[in-house]
Amino acid sequence: MSACTNAQEFSTLTITTETLGGFLGGAMIVQNLKGSLRIIVILFYIVCLWNQAAGLCPVRCECNDDILSAVCDSTKLVVVPITLNPEVRELRLTNNFIKSIYLTFSFYQNLEFLDISHNQLTTLGENNFVDLKELKVLLVNSNMISLLQNGTFKGLNSLKVLHLKENYLQALPAKCFVQLENLDLLDLCQNSIYSIDQEAFFGLKNLKTLLLRSNKLTHIPSTSFQYISKLFKLDLGLNSFENMTENSFSDLNDLEELSLDGCGIKIIQHGAFKGLNSLLILRIHDNELREVPTNALFDVIRLEELHIGKNKFQSLKAKSFQRLKFLRVIEINDCPNLSEIEKGAFADNSDLKIIVINHNKELKHVQDGAFDNLPNVQHVSFRGNSFETLQYGLLPWSDLVFLDVRDNPFVCDCSLFWLWKLLSTKNFSSFDGQDDMTQVFCFNPPELKERALGKLSFDDLDCYSLESIHQLIIVLVSGVL
Repeated sequence: MSACTNAQEFSTLTITTETLGGFLGGAMIVQNLKGSLRIIVILFYIVCLWNQAAGLCPVRCECNDDILSAVCDSTKLVVVPITLNPEVRELRLTNNFIKSIYLTFSFYQNLEFLDISHNQLTTLGENNFVDLKELKVLLVNSNMISLLQNGTFKGLNSLKVLHLKENYLQALPAKCFVQLENLDLLDLCQNSIYSIDQEAFFGLKNLKTLLLRSNKLTHIPSTSFQYISKLFKLDLGLNSFENMTENSFSDLNDLEELSLDGCGIKIIQHGAFKGLNSLLILRIHDNELREVPTNALFDVIRLEELHIGKNKFQSLKAKSFQRLKFLRVIEINDCPNLSEIEKGAFADNSDLKIIVINHNKELKHVQDGAFDNLPNVQHVSFRGNSFETLQYGLLPWSDLVFLDVRDNPFVCDCSLFWLWKLLSTKNFSSFDGQDDMTQVFCFNPPELKERALGKLSFDDLDCYSLESIHQLIIVLVSGVL
């Protein structure tokens, strides 16, 4: 019987995850040996056990040799186990106490998916992934990594997804991702990045998604974008850009989605969006804009979706969104100073289908004609504003699929007869299937306060006075026309 065959007898012993990668159960017999002899014997056992295709699965891990996966999440590991099935393709090691990956992953050269998030790594070192030629997804979120080196990702030529979210990175040096020529998604959110070298993204010629949200950037790293010209999605939200200068994104001709929310932007200069010929979705909400950047938006004429709420403009002026002829979705929520929507505000936006203008506490007045020439609108939400009434001719209300006008201080009188009738006869859909769009409550007069408009009677609306009859006739005639 060979020595390796004898070693197999130890493979059924308990494997502890706190010592030497979880394999010492097969080497407890040498616990009294010291120095180099002990190391030699341990290595001897590893080599012998390596011949067993199934490998050794550490305590509390879940290993499946049929699908070649090993899940060692929350197992109190302090090192990466090295006695798993050498053919393993998926390895999960999250929520452990691993502090180093030095010379560990070379045992698993067929890995395609590796998750080492929520550990105690302070560095990824160099050349530690050099043998992982098949790796496609690498997740290293929520560690303590503060530095990337030129050789950190060497060997990862097949990598498609890299997550480094919630680490301690402060700077991205030149060519730190140079080996990742096939990378599709790079997530660097929730770090402390304040500096990006102009060659930081050199080599990422196929990158489609770059996430830099919630860092400490004080200017848009425009010069770095020249190496990622195929980018489709860029998220720079929750940084600190007060001023957006001309040609900030001129190299990103293929970009389709851009997020700049929560950056404290006060000024968007004319030409800031120049070059964004393919942009479809723009998020510039939650900034310090005092007016709609109409001129700057001239350069994104293909835009289909715009989120511009939580800014400080006081009104939506005529043709605020001029030239945005393909705009289909607009969201203007939580603007503290917005008080009026002027006639023709959406005059150039005849493709609009979804209008969401919610929770603008000062918004009381909408001029006649503010929503004229919108034949395709299907979804309207005016929830939580300060509307006391809404005019029947403002929108084609009866043609809408979705309508939400809840939480406004409505005065329930004959001017809302059309809305009372609409809520009584038409069921509007809701996104979650739970909200009851008919629950529109009265604020005034006092005797009707907190009563649902749709459940009032015709008498409650006081449509018998001469003025009310006149208003009612106008509503009815408008409906007939």
